Amino acid sequence: MYEIYALKISERMAESPTVFMHTDYGKKFLMTYYFWLLRTDGRTILVDTGISQDELECRRISGPTREEMLARLDTKPEDIEIVVVSHLHADHFAEPEMYSNARFYIQRKEVEYWSCEIQGFECLSKPPFLHGKPSVDMSAFQKFNMTNPVIFLDGDCEVCPGLSVMLLGGHTPGHQIVKVETARGPMILCVDFADTYRNIEERIPIGNCSNLVEWMRGLIKIEQMGLPIESLIPGHDGRTMTLYPKVAEDIVKVA
Repeated sequence: MYEIYALKISERMAESPTVFMHTDYGKKFLMTYYFWLLRTDGRTILVDTGISQDELECRRISGPTREEMLARLDTKPEDIEIVVVSHLHADHFAEPEMYSNARFYIQRKEVEYWSCEIQGFECLSKPPFLHGKPSVDMSAFQKFNMTNPVIFLDGDCEVCPGLSVMLLGGHTPGHQIVKVETARGPMILCVDFADTYRNIEERIPIGNCSNLVEWMRGLIKIEQMGLPIESLIPGHDGRTMTLYPKVAEDIVKVA
């Protein structure tokens, strides 16, 4: 059984239609940036690397370093054994070399997508809100993979006992969600497949969606698991910080 901790690094105001497709035009949404730490039997695992200081600056927001956040849970970057990468957007995958002892797991489809034609489409590869910075730094990924080979996954699979991934796509073609066995039962870290609880409860697709059909089919797949909404953890919803017990500054224990 795993314990799950949500670590909040920062937040910013975003245009609501980027979170809720074709909805709330002219309104803003407070987007919260997380990464997740899992513990079981002395093993420490991350879901995503957390957003870097460079990326925070690019988005014109601020927050503590990932080292500072991990220290609040008496953890150092070198303690991390596994990093499951949901997808390669820079607020979820940045400066992986800081986790020097970790094995990284990512969907092969995600890497192929960001390595190919999309690099020629600047509105997608360098969206305006990033002020010229790429949404995915493939050169940094490739350099890291040469010295710390990443483990490529092809679809749904078990990463280790009690921890599995499901390839749903939707947000990006290789986006994977993470199923975690806990004392509360199975929990799903939706990450950016669902930014908020509202995306799930009202079946509103996320605004930043690479494939709407994949998203709809993915949501149906989640719904067919029959889990309560409390077992589904969205990727950018500030409500997560109010629903679970606080264990340190900007950290809650989800399970």
